[in-house]
Amino acid sequence: MKNNYPQLTVLSDKDEIDEAQETLFSILTSRADKIVHGRVGFPGGDVKGEIYWISDLHFWYMNEYVDKSKPWYDPRLGKSRYWNAFGINKPKENRANVILCEINSPPQGINRRIGGAFAKDSLGNYYLIHRGNLGGYYSKKFFEENYGGEWTTVIDGDRKTDVVVIGPLNETLPERIRDFIYEIKQMKANFGDKQMKDFRSMIKKVLDEYLSAKEESFAGHPLSKLIRDEIPQEIKSIVGEDYIVKGSPGQANWANIPWIAIMDSEVTETVKNGYYVAYLFKENMEGVYLTLMQGVENLRNEYGGDASRILRDRASEFRSRVECKDCLEEISLTEDDEGHPYEDGIIYARYYPRDDLPDSDKLVSDLKKFLEIYMKLKSRGPFHRFLESKGFYFKPEIVENFLLSIKVKPFVILTGNSGTGKTKLAQLYGEYISHGEKRYLIVPVGANWTEKRHIFGYLNIITGKYQSTPALDFIMKAAEDPDNPYLLILDEMNLSHVERYFSDFLSAIESGEPVPLHDDPECDFPQEIKIPENLIVVGTVNVDETTYMFSPKVLDRANTIEFETINPKDYLNDQTKEETHGNLKFLENPLNHNIGMEKIKEDFESMDQIIDELEFFYKELRGPGFDFGFRVVNEILSFMHAAWIYEGKPGEWDNWERYFDAQIKQKILPKIHGPERLLRDTLEKLKEHCKGKFPNSTRKLEEMEETLKVQRYVSFIK
Repeated sequence: MKNNYPQLTVLSDKDEIDEAQETLFSILTSRADKIVHGRVGFPGGDVKGEIYWISDLHFWYMNEYVDKSKPWYDPRLGKSRYWNAFGINKPKENRANVILCEINSPPQGINRRIGGAFAKDSLGNYYLIHRGNLGGYYSKKFFEENYGGEWTTVIDGDRKTDVVVIGPLNETLPERIRDFIYEIKQMKANFGDKQMKDFRSMIKKVLDEYLSAKEESFAGHPLSKLIRDEIPQEIKSIVGEDYIVKGSPGQANWANIPWIAIMDSEVTETVKNGYYVAYLFKENMEGVYLTLMQGVENLRNEYGGDASRILRDRASEFRSRVECKDCLEEISLTEDDEGHPYEDGIIYARYYPRDDLPDSDKLVSDLKKFLEIYMKLKSRGPFHRFLESKGFYFKPEIVENFLLSIKVKPFVILTGNSGTGKTKLAQLYGEYISHGEKRYLIVPVGANWTEKRHIFGYLNIITGKYQSTPALDFIMKAAEDPDNPYLLILDEMNLSHVERYFSDFLSAIESGEPVPLHDDPECDFPQEIKIPENLIVVGTVNVDETTYMFSPKVLDRANTIEFETINPKDYLNDQTKEETHGNLKFLENPLNHNIGMEKIKEDFESMDQIIDELEFFYKELRGPGFDFGFRVVNEILSFMHAAWIYEGKPGEWDNWERYFDAQIKQKILPKIHGPERLLRDTLEKLKEHCKGKFPNSTRKLEEMEETLKVQRYVSFIK
């Protein structure tokens, strides 16, 4: 049913959305007659804050701005959001209050995956609208088929869309919101009764009839269709459209263990690998297991007899990351003494006997609980674990230094011999931050890169068209998604003179000014591009007769991390793997450490040692001309401050030398180069000063001294 609202346009401007959200908040909170400082429950945790109870309308309201720092941030939505939650039970302080529905909106731009939004008419009046995306286990199709209220067509960015207009942002809005949320309550109640009843009867039908069906022809059998099509369709209507649901009674012949799997495409799209939620029916049909399990087939094909041990070890690792109270960790699918291969892949399970199949409410609530655990497990865990899962191991210090360097400044240089893992570490970090949507790009630098057009493109004066590049397209993509990090990897960046093709970029990240692209007013391509703050650049460096050295301008602006070769014996033997320890949530988020120098000075009031060390290196390097300016000082202090937070903000920071050692090697030593007559005494003084305090810097200085003796010339990068 359509209504008679005037033509509405969905808001995309940040300032307008901010104003509309503030108005919404003001209208609802001013109508409230009680404020409860309590908790609101949601899948994965609780939100604590002020809950506004409007007693005459019998609903409560809670508001938060949700970004990546919040535990209930949903990466599938792809953006931050204004979170407006509503419930109908009188809120209490000593329990997790239950959300009935959310009416969220993006803080800027158009995001049709977020359920709500604001719109305005031609007179400038604001409205609260809803797209029908309830989230959770309710699809938009379900909303469209069951919502009994009015719809209207709005201008929605580059298209027209049918939405529900909840109401104008005026004094009538609380009543309109009440009507909306109680309509949602009734829809969910009707949905739950119907779906749970159908779902239980389907599961029971398989348990009751499967053994007799196996005596009949497989092709076209109704029970085969039930498992392959109807039950997956029913589950999809319960869990929503975000999941892949597949069922299998067998292929060409009846399977001994039929199954139905629920998969997240960001984890796996096949039951052969990855992990997923699945129903596994026992061979004798005496019951069915709801499981969180791993794919078995690909691992068995790759590792043969070792697959069972590997699967069980991985299951233990998974269980260490997520908890499932009162869940089984072992299952039995067959009476065969050797068991069934699926049993090796079980992480958690719950068993339902055929003769005591629980009621519909219990079946669906257990499924939802397992999906919540699945979503928690989907989080990739610490970066070092992710590296191991990909078959790579880097020393914890390298990983920590890399992540801390990115937090301080999004430009890092990785140097070392070929094959030491420089590009691979950067690439794996790109995969780690991607969360299902690729947010990294590897650009091989060419030996003919002599100007900025290789990064930023150029205007074709013949056609009048702007010739973009993969790097520029990627930078523009990052600018459109400021809430997520993007990683640009310049592989072998010193195959050409870095200053020639990269100087505009370096100047832009320092000044914050945009990079000019062209000055043709008739060209439809942007005339300039500002480097977005969420863009990280990592350059990898090899040194041979085909490459060029870096200038101080480049080294001043980066942390230079050296990768060392590994002794073959150490590499081939099993080594005890150290792990990173500390505030990993802080360490692994590259977008949350923009702290001013005043705050750093305040926190480091008692850290006179750091200042004394900086003073020593400044004085010693001033003679040969390698002293450093305020930029290097600021970035070293920022690195140290980030490391201090990572280690838990200790009052007495005993481990500060480990991180200052890294900064000597990453920020101070890389600029040093020259002949023996210039550097012999300086390197000796630096080495003696570092002994006993800064082991990595000591070893590097010893190596540089040895090179100086043999070659009469030395530079940090070999």
